[in-house]
Amino acid sequence: MNNMQRILKGELKSPTKFKEKLLGYIQNLKMLIQKKYGIDFNDEELNDLLLSVCRSNDFNVICKPGNKIFLDEERVLDWIDKKLLPNTVIVRLDDKDVVRLLIFCIEITYQMFAGGTKATVTSKGFRQRRRTFESILVDQFVGKLGEIMTKKFLENNFPIKIELDWEISRQIEKYRNDIINAKKNVSIKSSPTLAGIWAEADIGYDYGITVKCSVPQPTILQFFIEVCGFSRLLDFAEESIPSNNGLFKDYIGDMRKRIKGYKCGEIQTYLKGFICGYFKTSEMSLIKKGVSLDYMGVVRKERYLVSIRDLKWTKEEWKEFLKEVELL
Repeated sequence: MNNMQRILKGELKSPTKFKEKLLGYIQNLKMLIQKKYGIDFNDEELNDLLLSVCRSNDFNVICKPGNKIFLDEERVLDWIDKKLLPNTVIVRLDDKDVVRLLIFCIEITYQMFAGGTKATVTSKGFRQRRRTFESILVDQFVGKLGEIMTKKFLENNFPIKIELDWEISRQIEKYRNDIINAKKNVSIKSSPTLAGIWAEADIGYDYGITVKCSVPQPTILQFFIEVCGFSRLLDFAEESIPSNNGLFKDYIGDMRKRIKGYKCGEIQTYLKGFICGYFKTSEMSLIKKGVSLDYMGVVRKERYLVSIRDLKWTKEEWKEFLKEVELL
């Protein structure tokens, strides 16, 4: 079969096996995207995004003649050209909204620990295990990053202004609108899991928007490296630790080598967001707690869950959304 890649069911279930099988193909796609569109995806990002498309069969990239599974390369290119790239947003670490996000996340995390907000510092579903300051900070950052990506995407494509909610409330409000100047309740969910296939929204929302965010692992640390904060920490450490302590002198030297590629104040890190699309909750059915879904497992809380292949994502559909929430 021309332009087809054979895939086994076990490979769809395992990101590692999927990557091993399609590594050469993914690298070719990466080079094609870079050459044609000037956008850089790394192997991991493209692998997980492609796995998501295969699992959900978005753009009908999967065909099954004789119960065998094949990946249609032409349809993958169609998906890249029509959906992936037009709906991908890239922002620098020093973008004003990203800086605003960092400050917001640090402050809300401090308030959570100080009792200034009703949000909990325990993680749901893990026997109320108490989370660390750092883990909450990263969760907050990734969770709200999707809102920024959505704002950038919509403002870049339409003559509108999106207002996000930056207020830290002392109360937990059940249906807080993620786009505060929208006339309908909009839930924006962001996920660092690029291979996921389910969009979601809680009961009480009129619309659900899903964004997949690719965030480099040490993002918070990267902020401090690129705005000179980390260099100042090393200077302070060098002054504080006796010079005859060779072990720590070596540690500090190794750290300086690691960040030598970063010039003080020169931002090099970029964050990517893939706007998967939106759905209208009135057109969907609630998924009950206890139901088991493919590639997700058992649903822990009743809510709306929709396959990403069923989301609305074209420019015309986004235009319709903006009219319905009275932003356009």
